[in-house]
Amino acid sequence: MDNRLRILILSDSFSAPAYKPRLRLLCDHLVAAGHNVTVVCEKFDELSFPHDYDIHEVALYKTNSRFARLDWAIKNILNILLNWKERAFQSAVEQITRNQTFDIVFCTSFFTFPLCAANRIARKRAIPSVIDLRDIVEQAPANTSRYLAHGGNRIHLATKIYVSLSLKRRNRQLRLADAVTTVSPWHQRLLKQYNPATHLIYNGYDSRMFFPKDIVADKFVIAYTGKVFEQPMQDPTPLLEALADSDFSADTFGVDWYVDAHSEQIVRQYTKQYGVERYMTYYPLTAQDNIPDILHHASVCLVLTNRAGDNTSHGMMTTKFFEALGVEKPVLCVRSDEECLADVILDTNAGIAATDAEQVKQFISEKYAEWQQHGFTRQAVKQTSRQQLSRQHESLQFEQLLLSVVKTHNRHKSHD
Repeated sequence: MDNRLRILILSDSFSAPAYKPRLRLLCDHLVAAGHNVTVVCEKFDELSFPHDYDIHEVALYKTNSRFARLDWAIKNILNILLNWKERAFQSAVEQITRNQTFDIVFCTSFFTFPLCAANRIARKRAIPSVIDLRDIVEQAPANTSRYLAHGGNRIHLATKIYVSLSLKRRNRQLRLADAVTTVSPWHQRLLKQYNPATHLIYNGYDSRMFFPKDIVADKFVIAYTGKVFEQPMQDPTPLLEALADSDFSADTFGVDWYVDAHSEQIVRQYTKQYGVERYMTYYPLTAQDNIPDILHHASVCLVLTNRAGDNTSHGMMTTKFFEALGVEKPVLCVRSDEECLADVILDTNAGIAATDAEQVKQFISEKYAEWQQHGFTRQAVKQTSRQQLSRQHESLQFEQLLLSVVKTHNRHKSHD
């Protein structure tokens, strides 16, 4: 069998600012490995990233019209009743690819779209399909309920019906796929009940951007980049309690927050409550290209989570952890999820997933002493584990899975 595949990739929309790094790096890897890649996705943001493969965008909703909201409402009703969006997307994909031949359909989604279209097209072409789920509703049931209930009981009831229907549709498509991939051990365990051929492929870090670099700094800085969420989604109290009980000089010790305005407001409320404002410095949310330099200058990388559960979330493998692992900076995860993330932090020796202030104090003290001695910190991560958690390695895992699925499919086909 020729190991060069012709791959049809179906996806939800590429959206700013990240533009789906899991998918983008996979496509880059597949093209570099000699495979032919055609991507069809829903249209949303302008595509500002370079790519050496075809991307076809399908506009499913009227966005530049005074009837946009009415169009959205009507089509979403049709979507609930008739699965309209999947059917419309399938029709567009078939028209775009009518003169092309493929060996496999790969579909990636954060919820359910476009799983049905992917499987239907695969069946019509008599080729296998692989589904990648990056998020699932079950990972945060209570949080989903709060979000859905904000408009009142009738909206809450309607959305519960929509989610229930969507899950039935999703699970049906999972059973039809030749293989399923997902992002954490918790996700894998749950999805295996619908498809035993469910594989774990972490998100990882981009090794082209995130690599170790020792930079002497005149201040010990704990750095946080990204959004901050209120409890119960994130619980920073072990850190704040530890800082309230510390006697560091603000001249040589601080916490830098690269966050949006709402996140800054949340952090300011916390720090005022614990009387640790003197340590805090706030910066605007920064572009992804700037994050490696921020982490290189940092002494500790902060990851905010909370104990995993139905009131918080399950299987949340935040990108911040992988990026810190890539630059080999100590990870301070508070409060520990006591689940998938804590396990990987332990397995990679990336830092600590702390459950209380004493653990935080001891960890910071150790890293502060290291900074005093060298002018920088460098976490002694397990290199084999670190290398296996790069996005480049994850892309290789995807490629090997796609090749295996096609090989198995062709072998069964030849026996029929």
